[in-house]
Amino acid sequence: AVLTAAFHWPSVAAAAVGVEAAVLTNFFWHQRWTWRDRHTGPTGRTQRLWRFHLANGVGSLAGNVLVTFLLSGLLGVNPILSSIIAVAVLSAWNYAAADRWIFVSRVALVVALALTLASSPANAAELSRETIAAWDRHVAQTEASLAGHEHDAPLSEPAGRVIDLPGGALHEWRGSILLSGVTVPEVIDALLHGGTRPLQEDVAESRVLERHGDSLRMYLKLVRRMIVSVTYDTEHDVRYLRQSSSFATSRSVATKIVEAGGGDRGFLWRLNSYWRYRQVGTAVQVDVLSLSLSREVPWMVRPLAGPIIQRIGRESMVRTLATVQRTASTADLGIATAPRLEKAGGL
Repeated sequence: AVLTAAFHWPSVAAAAVGVEAAVLTNFFWHQRWTWRDRHTGPTGRTQRLWRFHLANGVGSLAGNVLVTFLLSGLLGVNPILSSIIAVAVLSAWNYAAADRWIFVSRVALVVALALTLASSPANAAELSRETIAAWDRHVAQTEASLAGHEHDAPLSEPAGRVIDLPGGALHEWRGSILLSGVTVPEVIDALLHGGTRPLQEDVAESRVLERHGDSLRMYLKLVRRMIVSVTYDTEHDVRYLRQSSSFATSRSVATKIVEAGGGDRGFLWRLNSYWRYRQVGTAVQVDVLSLSLSREVPWMVRPLAGPIIQRIGRESMVRTLATVQRTASTADLGIATAPRLEKAGGL
């Protein structure tokens, strides 16, 4: 009203400036009042402001300019009345965009994903032959490349990625730890003949089913906590290979994975891990590569769920490494001289 009546601005330009002023004002009050309970959402204030401009600002700007042009420029309707009509038309769009995309909370995202997964048809969680074939191809390629990484430097940070497969998702994580004051044979002997006390909170129970030389068949009760808590009864073939007094490897393959309580929601279908133990001076560098297979993440929540899945995976690794450090410091691994965790990247 001021720009058109007092300064005689064109109605379209006045509407554009008015909309931007409204965008900033609305954003401030949405932060402080409308969605004040969602300050801990997955996006920061700056990113929310950019999203607000994109969804509400650009939408409202284009809508207001278009409606104002049609009503005022072509039909001769009063500019102020034209703006009021435009605001009314776009109010529903603005609210929905802010509620579902801009000020969405992390809890809301997790709940939405959980509901999406829980409401999916049963056949969406079935492990298909195509998915198994894709998993087998990736495992074969990974195992063929292991020899070329025997002298890699330890990772300073966890490194993980999700690989899309037909009907599934492959989760690949790498990491390293450095144990001081021990030798490779001591570490291998401790792992082979130590107790079966779970070394991390994701393992509720463990026991040795069979032992043949440097090979074990293990039972593990795994608890996966991502969207919901899921418990699995699993069996694993674990084989250690002592290549020299300063270098060894091990391979663990899950031969049985059964979700407790019956049914299969597809959160864990396959699980392999590959370990390297290399003497570095008076310490042992332990490198880990973990591969797991799950159902694919629904496409409609993938942009929002992806960062959450990565964050949860990283936090799980940090907790696991902290548990290993505490266990090692009290010699629970059975090593005569308790190792000290010097550097951790992921387990």
